[in-house]
Amino acid sequence: MTACNLYLRLNLVIDELLSQQDAEAILAPHMSALRRFLEQGWSDWHESVLAAPKLATTRATSRANVVYDRITLHAEAYFEAVGIPCVRKGQMLVVSFDDGRLILRFKKFRSRKLGTSGIPTEQRLEFELQQVVLDGTAATYVVAGYLPDELGIGLDVLAIACTYNGRVIWRIDLSDDSTTSVVRVRVDSPQGPSVRSTRPAALEEVEG
Repeated sequence: MTACNLYLRLNLVIDELLSQQDAEAILAPHMSALRRFLEQGWSDWHESVLAAPKLATTRATSRANVVYDRITLHAEAYFEAVGIPCVRKGQMLVVSFDDGRLILRFKKFRSRKLGTSGIPTEQRLEFELQQVVLDGTAATYVVAGYLPDELGIGLDVLAIACTYNGRVIWRIDLSDDSTTSVVRVRVDSPQGPSVRSTRPAALEEVEG
């Protein structure tokens, strides 16, 4: 595909996607909850490290899987309680807003560019290329994600990102400060139960 065709395809996709303003309106009742899930998943991880210090040496991918499991545990309970459709597709939790017009999932960002990692399954590629259609309705796919700081203590980024083929179309900042995405999560809270990832090694790159 030529550069010109790619440009035209990108413009067509952008025209079909929900705008940032439309997405914010749809997600407005749940913005604080989405942030809370991300922060709580990260806090749960630190509590498990306090309870079992050896977990501090866990690989980043394993840590991300544990954090993902905790984030989606909190999210699933919330959305089921408020009547928002959410389903598990394998290890992935998918949340559907506004009759399927906006589809959200949770991930760890690779960097401040808001890219994500994962095995390039057909489903993942469909989402990355904004090719999801549910019951005949074109959907805009977004990621609610986080980025740990360099020390793995706090969170540098909390955001919702809409991307196409690795390019950020728009983003919604979930941090306190509208000008910078720096969030610190306390790790000296009361100890909770140890949390470990029970996934097979082959699945460790699927989420997180």
